[in-house]
Amino acid sequence: MTLLNGALAFGALAALIPIILHILNRSKFRQVEWGAMHLLESVFKVNHKRFRFEQWILLAVRCAIPILLALCLARPVLTGSRMLAGDAPVSMVVLLDTSYSMEATSAGVENFEKAVDAACAIIEATPRGSEITVIQTGGAPTPLFDQPLFDSEAVVRRIRSIHAGYGASDMQQSLDAGLATLAGMSHARRELIVISDFQPADWSGSANVADSIRQQVESMTIKPALSLLQVGEAVVGNVSIESLEFSNRPLGVGQQLSVRANLRNHGETAAGNARVILKIDGKEQSVSQVSLAANTATQTLFPCSFDEPGSHVIEVEVAVDDPLKTDNRFAAAVTIWDQIDVLLIDGDPVSQPLKSETDFLSVALTPYSFGRMKLTDLVKTKTVSHKANLKAEFEAQPKVVVLANLPQLTDAQTNEMQRYIESGGAVLICAGNRIDTAWYNKHLFSRGLLPAEFGLPRGKIDDKGQSARIVAQRFEHPALQFFNDASNGDLSTAEIRQWYELKVPADRSMILTALPNGDEDAAAAKETESKTVVMARLDNGDPLLVEKTIGDGVVVQMATAGDADWSDLPMRPYYVPLMQQLVTTMATQLTPPKNIRTGEPAVAMFPADPESAADGAGDYSVSIVVPDGSRLNLRSTKQGNRQMVRFDGTRRPGVYTMTSPDASSVHFVASTSRDESNLEVLDRTALNTLAEQMSAQTIASPAAYLEQDRLRRNGREIWEYVLVALLAFLFLELVLQQTFSRVRT
Repeated sequence: MTLLNGALAFGALAALIPIILHILNRSKFRQVEWGAMHLLESVFKVNHKRFRFEQWILLAVRCAIPILLALCLARPVLTGSRMLAGDAPVSMVVLLDTSYSMEATSAGVENFEKAVDAACAIIEATPRGSEITVIQTGGAPTPLFDQPLFDSEAVVRRIRSIHAGYGASDMQQSLDAGLATLAGMSHARRELIVISDFQPADWSGSANVADSIRQQVESMTIKPALSLLQVGEAVVGNVSIESLEFSNRPLGVGQQLSVRANLRNHGETAAGNARVILKIDGKEQSVSQVSLAANTATQTLFPCSFDEPGSHVIEVEVAVDDPLKTDNRFAAAVTIWDQIDVLLIDGDPVSQPLKSETDFLSVALTPYSFGRMKLTDLVKTKTVSHKANLKAEFEAQPKVVVLANLPQLTDAQTNEMQRYIESGGAVLICAGNRIDTAWYNKHLFSRGLLPAEFGLPRGKIDDKGQSARIVAQRFEHPALQFFNDASNGDLSTAEIRQWYELKVPADRSMILTALPNGDEDAAAAKETESKTVVMARLDNGDPLLVEKTIGDGVVVQMATAGDADWSDLPMRPYYVPLMQQLVTTMATQLTPPKNIRTGEPAVAMFPADPESAADGAGDYSVSIVVPDGSRLNLRSTKQGNRQMVRFDGTRRPGVYTMTSPDASSVHFVASTSRDESNLEVLDRTALNTLAEQMSAQTIASPAAYLEQDRLRRNGREIWEYVLVALLAFLFLELVLQQTFSRVRT
């Protein structure tokens, strides 16, 4: 115990006054001789001991009264075994849950409003000179300020201006960030406060999270105090759209896309017939009615098509009345291609139909044109002989270049092809009976332009050996995933009669690449990291398709020919979708994804065109509109032969619209896990268990925290109880005085 007004405790010396008066009165008596005194001696002997005992009691009560009065004025405080912080400043980190589940309402009030009020009440009560950091946990842990602030009023104003609606919280990462921030703060007294709805989804593996946090706290030189404040209540009856499913194959104008929306009812009661609306670029296209039983999931399918090329946004919305509106919508970005230009370089041109190396491939890529149908092909092909200069063809930047059974290239053609690949081009190399494997290995593989080294010919060569078939498997490469559905064709039925062994490097190696003849663009040797992937194999183990990324481009090497000389692939009904999937995927797979997870960067690549740059230096000024409607300006940076624009602030789910240098729109859609759509929260028992595992304390309300904080800083004052004791002793003294002075018989 300690005293807030210690000087007044000396007033307890007034307890000596009754003792002094007692002594003085005791010495001032006068003896009177009285003859009948012997008659009272028996009475005196009986009452003497009782009389002295009563006087001592009365004296003790009178001494206690000034002591209690002095203690009351000195304001005693109970401290236990700890030192009181008093008004010493504190280093405080507040983890504020800004995930989209905090937008759930109960009794007409958002959980996030309650969280903001709680955070502001706690921060406003911090002592002067305290340093404060607020970290938003939604999407990814993001500090509200670049550095801790000492102005609590500024922090409160900033907190009241933010909103929830970000991606799901990763509490392990957020707690790690909070403790790391505390470790760099200056005050000896440190606190970490978590304000959240404490959904089980955010604390998956909570035992591991708690153990990790407890170990971190125990290892810190200055151990912070951890507090958990739960806001909001469990809400039932929420409906959400969990995901959209659609084919990721490249689409052209007028081609149909099927969009499947997956819906879930998290409530205990059925949602009835709910309207599900499909929107394209914000305009309603079609409506469906679905029945949502309690605790069930359902699907609805929307067919749609697009009349214009470019970037588009599809959005599905369910119209229901539930406590959380954010998860009633789900969007996705779709790129519609005008056409994909493919250059076919024929290594064995023949005038007879279907005899040239590229004839079957040309038909497979443009079936509508060859069939003279009204439908438009997505791919547009151009066929040239390998004897052409090829400089103009490569400079035209076709999406894909196919080398079909080319014997070899000139040095100039090789240089042009390397520039084309490194600037983002895609090349498909098909084997055949005319290729010079020694030249390919020496001039392409050694320079890192060939995924694998050509080995010996295999198969039925001169009626020797045996044919092979493509291994039936679940394909992982995007170009072949189409055939994971057996209804689209079984690639293992094709007979590969002849092929080349492809010697894929055993591991990823650094290959030295340089252009010959002292080319100015390759004055210095350039190291590129080999990233080789086997897309498909034959049943004897030999690779059939091998892919390698080179710079911004990609090269795919096929072990067999593209025509019908070495296999019966062109005779199979799935040859058309196979070649279309392969070529269109090569043309588009190097484009940065438009559908991303919250927290992942939105990246767009533009041609490096200095004439289009605002300052003439080759970089672009690009604007982006984020989901809350605000517009930001970005600058591009050079990435190889292109300009890259990167935006990292995608913590909020929704549509991000980037305006390209030619004033067209590029859409990105950031989505997050919908686990938080189940609006259950940890009950009090589970929350207390979590706090115990973390060596933290739970807080029932901001007022309860402030009371606990006051006790930690100032202890518990007990002057009220001392005052009650003082009044009781005053009353007791009066009663005893009257009782002891009454006439006894």
